Amino acid sequence: MQKNGLTEQSGTKRRGFTLIELLIVIAIILILIAIALPNFLEAQVRAKVAKAKGNARTIATAMESYRTDFGVYPEDHDPDDNSQKGLYQLTTPLKYLPSVPEEPFALAGGLLDPNGDEIGWEMASTGPGRIFSVLLPRPKIHAFGLASFGPDVNDDFPCGDYWTLCADEGADPCLDSSKWAWTDYTPTNGTSSNGDIMQLGGEIRTGNYCVNGYERVRGYYRGPT
Repeated sequence: MQKNGLTEQSGTKRRGFTLIELLIVIAIILILIAIALPNFLEAQVRAKVAKAKGNARTIATAMESYRTDFGVYPEDHDPDDNSQKGLYQLTTPLKYLPSVPEEPFALAGGLLDPNGDEIGWEMASTGPGRIFSVLLPRPKIHAFGLASFGPDVNDDFPCGDYWTLCADEGADPCLDSSKWAWTDYTPTNGTSSNGDIMQLGGEIRTGNYCVNGYERVRGYYRGPT
């Protein structure tokens, strides 16, 4: 219908959101994020834990193959000590591994090997190295302990250089925290609780060391002279 030369249009005028409505929507989104984010972050940690355990098992298999060929395990490996890089003996000259698997909890930019690769594994071994080369008589023990720093990204393996012989024969290593071997990561204490994710191999019940501050492992064995 036309009126005064103009077309009369009918309909409703579109109305935008009010400030209060926008604030309510934002509040709902923030509440949903607050609910979902902790579950997402916890799932990420659980995934890293699973990856660390899987990669550690891969390294352990290579360690056993190395021992089969050479009669000993590779020497110690420490991510922040360039004189201890025993895990690279698994990659060259014989390739038991194409490369050392990633340690999922390695600190970005904090733990670099001489090649610039980020590797966060710590490995204590009774294989020939600077510590065991000076022990007289040399223990006839074949064992290794491989540690991932775990979700707390902290080194909980204080006796790494000396393991499995953290304390003298007859001494109680649990009485001295510096003689403790490691603290186990236990997810029942919380997904991001302290402790290292450990992979062990060889004669791990031989030696004298303390786990978790209370469990003493002993059975010192010197072997034939």
